[in-house]
Amino acid sequence: MTRRIAHVGVVFLVLYGLLFFRLEIIQVLNADTLRSHPQNTREITLAFDEPRGFIRTADGEIIAQTVAVSGRQGRLRQYPYGPLYSHVAGFISAENGGSGLERTQNHFLGGEDLGVRLQDNRDLFIDRSRTGQLELSIRHDIQLITRAAMAGQVGAAVVLNPTTGSVLGLWSAPQFDPNHLSSHDLIAVTSDYQALSSDPNQPLLNRAEFQSYDIGSLFTIVTAAAAIEEELRDFVVPPIERVTSIEGSHAIVHDGGPCGGDLQSLLLADCSPGWATIGTTIGRGKLNDVSQRLGITGTSPVRLEGSPKGALQTGSLNSSASYAAVGEGLKVTPLQVAHLFATIANGGSRMQPHAVSRVLSYDNKVLEEFAPNALRQSLSKETAAELRQLLADNVASGSAQSLSINGTSVGGMVATKLSDKHGWAVTIAPVTLPELVVAVLLEDDSFNDQQIDEANVAAVARRITEAVLRLPSFKVGGS
Repeated sequence: MTRRIAHVGVVFLVLYGLLFFRLEIIQVLNADTLRSHPQNTREITLAFDEPRGFIRTADGEIIAQTVAVSGRQGRLRQYPYGPLYSHVAGFISAENGGSGLERTQNHFLGGEDLGVRLQDNRDLFIDRSRTGQLELSIRHDIQLITRAAMAGQVGAAVVLNPTTGSVLGLWSAPQFDPNHLSSHDLIAVTSDYQALSSDPNQPLLNRAEFQSYDIGSLFTIVTAAAAIEEELRDFVVPPIERVTSIEGSHAIVHDGGPCGGDLQSLLLADCSPGWATIGTTIGRGKLNDVSQRLGITGTSPVRLEGSPKGALQTGSLNSSASYAAVGEGLKVTPLQVAHLFATIANGGSRMQPHAVSRVLSYDNKVLEEFAPNALRQSLSKETAAELRQLLADNVASGSAQSLSINGTSVGGMVATKLSDKHGWAVTIAPVTLPELVVAVLLEDDSFNDQQIDEANVAAVARRITEAVLRLPSFKVGGS
């Protein structure tokens, strides 16, 4: 009997040890992962009633601030521009946690970061609330331009500085008013959040960063990069109207009749069968290598610096080289597309996209500055220069002529995916010395005419590009 009790005791001791070990793994080793998990709202909810720093744009506009109010809570988070920055600043809510920078930069805004808590020597001896203030790379004037150009549209637009990776404008539509979610009226907040969450148009979703779409023929610029590296500049595809892959179930067709020629001719004519032929020559392995280097596929999708992991699925190339070469089935976000063309604009050097430039103290001293972060040299400068020339030719006399701007050299591409009802347009300007990359994605259930739909999405990208370049204050160094 005593022996049986001893055996039971040993079993319980082992189980207790395993439980203790498991809890240590969860609470210590996995703490950071759990804290940043997209579904964990506890940390941001606990910070709702605490002092909180403001968020301001690069040109000084306050877009999120905490003000003193009467009542039990004593403080209220406000967003002076309402929906204009709803997918940038996000929101903080006592009921629903938070999103955007309010969530990802909570450690700075709420004063949890050690550098924020200890802003001078007195903070070592006096317990006081310190908060960090965020200064963004996003400019208010550029955000206004982006909103105006996207008026009435569903989709997203990203404006990037290719030399630094700074996000100058980010727009996702439809939007929401974060003031409704930060209210002290919890009944109203619950009602508003439920309405937003159940809306089929998904206004809470930041399409620019967290919604993936088929890349379509935009991927052919990646195929062109692989072809240049494989010394296939002079490879000529004979006139061809369709390609049917052995592995595939449908043909790759050019609606305008037979097309072919060298890389320039293929891009100018948007010749999908020609690119499919090039892809078969290059091979899927090479295409996959180049796409990984450019951040289109890989182990971790491109996000803004500090954004939560686990919110996106990694894209992958089609198993067929011919389909892979035309982007068949590959899904990417508008931010990834902007990042791809920014890398080409920046001489092949990939820069980490970021929206936060600096963290400031209560008296505007710089506590932390986020310098441009070069990820890797993805392409040689020579290859990137050839790609920029192809993109410039495409605007000058090819399938992207609708992107041209008088007096400015522009490179870019336009593509529609009628089967999925969305269209892309991307510009690099000026293409000879790039200062700006604009990527636009439009969704529309009425998309059914390629020429009209491409003209529509191109018009939005062109309006943004032209308006930003004409800003008196716009320059790379001042962005």
